[in-house]
Amino acid sequence: WHLKEQETMPWLTGTAQWPFKDFSTPVRPDNPVPYMNQKGVVERDLTKKEAYYVFQSYWTDKPMVRIYGHSMPVRWGEAGEEKMIKVYSNCEEAELFVNGKSMGMKKRNSQDFPAAGLRWNVQLNKGKNDVRVIARKAQVQVEDALSYVYQTEKWGKPAKLVMEKLAEGKDTVTIEAKLLDDKNVQCLDAANWIRFGLAGDGELIDNQGTSSGSRYVQLYNGRAVIKIKTKGGKSVVSAKVETVPTAFIQL
Repeated sequence: WHLKEQETMPWLTGTAQWPFKDFSTPVRPDNPVPYMNQKGVVERDLTKKEAYYVFQSYWTDKPMVRIYGHSMPVRWGEAGEEKMIKVYSNCEEAELFVNGKSMGMKKRNSQDFPAAGLRWNVQLNKGKNDVRVIARKAQVQVEDALSYVYQTEKWGKPAKLVMEKLAEGKDTVTIEAKLLDDKNVQCLDAANWIRFGLAGDGELIDNQGTSSGSRYVQLYNGRAVIKIKTKGGKSVVSAKVETVPTAFIQL
């Protein structure tokens, strides 16, 4: 909102965003990442947040486009309900595709809030959805794409914690922990605290002050992520949330 309003202020010389990067603070022990001020547009490891692309769409000239929500692998709603998909871009126009079908072209208008008019209300399929956008500025074309699950099942009280590998590199593994109800439906509003642990040859990549680099962190959308250095050996990773059994995964 304030970015679009600044464009209507001829007396305004310039602005700056404070802060650019998350930083540690002793006065925020109860933040989702404890002792971190998380108002930056990037995390401490320079991972870009959604807000980064909002600023980029207003403050840069090089053509860019970003579908909002790369950090949300699961969305929730009723079957047949229209959901808004927002796109941030500094291009003149953008065309959205959902599961291969065009949702139409939109012209960018910096004064049309939100997303400068680049928003579409669409019905998503239950399960996996593939979203793609093509944006154009003069003769330049840029694209972005993501896939996510649309969950229509309602969830009950958290009943168990499950863990699985998200990615595996040469000597690192990314683990995801999810909180489910007794019917194995992900509890997307769960914001419980989770504590990761490890026994064996590996090492948790923790104390980073980031959402994916903290031993103790708050769940977001009922999930949390941690990375492990395997060191070529065997390990058991644990995840503990109060009121449900501790989960384990062997590496």
